Amino acid sequence: MSRRGHVLALVPVLAAGAALALVGLREPDSRPEPAAPATMPVDERTLTCFGLPGGPVPRSLAAGPGRVEAPGIDTGVGGWDVTTLPASNRAAVDVAATGLAALTMTGVSALRAPPAAGAGLATQQCAEPARRWWFVGAGSGTVRDGTILLRAPAGVDAVVDVLLRGPDGVLNAVGTDDLRVGAGETVAVRLSRVVAGTEEVAVEVIASQGRVVAALADTWGGGVEPQGTEWLPASAEPAATVLVPGVEGPAVLLVANATDASVVARPTLMTSSGRAVVPGAESVQVNAGGVGTIELPGSVRPGSTVEVRADGAVTAVVRTQTGADVALRTGAADLAGPTVVPLDVGAAARDGALVVAAELVDPNEQEARSRAVEVAGFDESGARVGSGRLRVDAGTSVAVDLGDVLGLAPADLGELAYAVLDPAKADAVAVPVVASLELTGPGGSSVLPLRSPVTTVTVPALVPRVVPPTG
Repeated sequence: MSRRGHVLALVPVLAAGAALALVGLREPDSRPEPAAPATMPVDERTLTCFGLPGGPVPRSLAAGPGRVEAPGIDTGVGGWDVTTLPASNRAAVDVAATGLAALTMTGVSALRAPPAAGAGLATQQCAEPARRWWFVGAGSGTVRDGTILLRAPAGVDAVVDVLLRGPDGVLNAVGTDDLRVGAGETVAVRLSRVVAGTEEVAVEVIASQGRVVAALADTWGGGVEPQGTEWLPASAEPAATVLVPGVEGPAVLLVANATDASVVARPTLMTSSGRAVVPGAESVQVNAGGVGTIELPGSVRPGSTVEVRADGAVTAVVRTQTGADVALRTGAADLAGPTVVPLDVGAAARDGALVVAAELVDPNEQEARSRAVEVAGFDESGARVGSGRLRVDAGTSVAVDLGDVLGLAPADLGELAYAVLDPAKADAVAVPVVASLELTGPGGSSVLPLRSPVTTVTVPALVPRVVPPTG
């Protein structure tokens, strides 16, 4: 504010003095200042893995590192354990950890599905409850049908809305609003029963009360032989830029529009040598609340990443079909901290291929940037067997040779039970890093997007309510 004269300048001073005098005459305010919320480390975590709809729980369950509690799991500090669960009709298996183990605990299930359940290799990351979930690439017909599984944690009921999107926009589903999920219970929603006849469906799960663990199993049963069963990995929250790591062609890219306006999505291929336009797939217009489809050619080599940029919030998935199995790679979240890479998940999956990609924050920026990622490998007891550093240039995608990065001979790679990726602190301009792990075995292949677990929680401060005495 500029001065217009000495007299005018004195006016606010005199007013302020009068206000101070009035304040001085008031009785002291007995109300305490509101306390600031506290940030505390997570010291307890429970993850849930589901059984296939209508079938038994996963026969192979891997969990660690750290001391965790689950059926058949017995780990030491930092250890990793794989167990074969007895056949049962339990809907889900819970994996729990407390203390330091809760900060990094990971659980993974692997199952070679029987022909009656679609066949193929189906893997899933055990997940903890959340308020919102996204899945892209399900079906709701006779050839391919998806089932949503919802589970509320023990002691807390949940109310859930399920929003379904198809190629033309939001679908008019039946019975998907205000779904009640009792504490410790699992509710199944078969897509063909609530919105039949849609080939490509995106699913948004919103918990209006409480939180839930959500999973979506997609089964291909058309033709003479089954064509695969897969757990759709949960996608990262919709954004203007989405990275889908670990892609190869030929494949189908599905883009889900989370907005109420039409958007144009432009895919770009990221490889170890940089970014390039996807041949024949320059852009796709996605209807408001709809799902768009782009065919990716066979020239897309393993270890690539697809970057999708749009003029609105979207999320995406890439689906491949190999023989009698289907695999889905989904939009991955930025690795904000250390993440566990599960390398030993039992006999159903024997080999793992790790892909790490770094986003180019500004495609028009000429300055080269990169992000360093620390890599450490551990055996089943939790002993470190190798370590190294990986540097990923922004705008590239790298197929990681774990033996080379960790300094291990090929014969020693069999000792690895899990690895830990820890992105080093970013520079002034952050370079987001994403990663995925493709597991292969006798039943086919399956892809897990890697995520950094939440390690801290914000606890609101509680101020005692002061009740004045009654006369």
